[in-house]
Amino acid sequence: MKIKGLLTAVIAAALLLGGCSSSGKTALTVGNSAVSEGAVKFMCDYGGAGSAQDAADSLKQSYLVNAVSEAMNIEMSEEDEQTISDQVANIKAQIFGGYKAAEETLKDYGIGDDVLEQIFRASANAQQLMEQLETADPTDDEKKQYFKDNFMRAKHVLIMTTDQATGASLDDAKLAEAKTKADEVLAKAQAGEDFDALITQYNEDPGMASNADGYIFTEGDMVQEFEDMTKSLQPGEIGMCETSFGYHIIKRLALDETPELFDKFYNDNLSTIESVMESAKYDAALEAKAEEFGIKVEMNQDVIDALDAEDNAETDTESETETETE
Repeated sequence: MKIKGLLTAVIAAALLLGGCSSSGKTALTVGNSAVSEGAVKFMCDYGGAGSAQDAADSLKQSYLVNAVSEAMNIEMSEEDEQTISDQVANIKAQIFGGYKAAEETLKDYGIGDDVLEQIFRASANAQQLMEQLETADPTDDEKKQYFKDNFMRAKHVLIMTTDQATGASLDDAKLAEAKTKADEVLAKAQAGEDFDALITQYNEDPGMASNADGYIFTEGDMVQEFEDMTKSLQPGEIGMCETSFGYHIIKRLALDETPELFDKFYNDNLSTIESVMESAKYDAALEAKAEEFGIKVEMNQDVIDALDAEDNAETDTESETETETE
């Protein structure tokens, strides 16, 4: 069983491989440390990263955390060291099935056995580093402006192209019927018919019922096609996109339709806004410290892109196999 989900937060925050054995091309370097393509692939397969690019970005962040921590002479306490050792032992026993299996798995990726220890060590470094970096809390005005700049609001009518009970794709006749219906709804919406009435009549997304004011979302919250279409629209405009769920007839809405609604939307999302803004300020402070210590970052984009291309090819092959089996 892979450790996706279980260690995603830990690995995404910290995966330091410097000093351990590795093979393959270098995917990125941070200061004097190099990260191999095997390390990036390990992050994809076991760390919950959605792509090689995501993995490389997380590795870049973790290397900066560790490099800056070393430059600032941040040290682990004896208690921290014991905690790290315990965490490594638990992961080996529970996830990889013991030391031997863990060693073989890491060897498959061309990385050393000490990688698991470094994962947790980097996480501990990050906690201490955050306490030492000076970051100003965002003001209320900054948080409200961030909300305006980075969040969107939209309603949609979903015409599904998959069976709601099984998730299987509809047959060709029903797919054609769904497309015809979606085009009809789009034409009615763009002609000025009441969008809420169209939702009531045609929508197949049960989530809209509990989101009467529309979905409030930011980057990464929705499937990419839905997000891209909404971004392309101005408030009041209507467009359509297709996703794996079906056809979405989307109406973008203003966040500040009324002061009361804006305050409601803003307060509902305040914890997310604060978390993201604090993280961004921490990242900026971290990079400033790295620059102060002369720690440079270089990404080998060709290697990263090749890993993503390889993963996409494997996914396409798996999809074709599943289709043939069905």
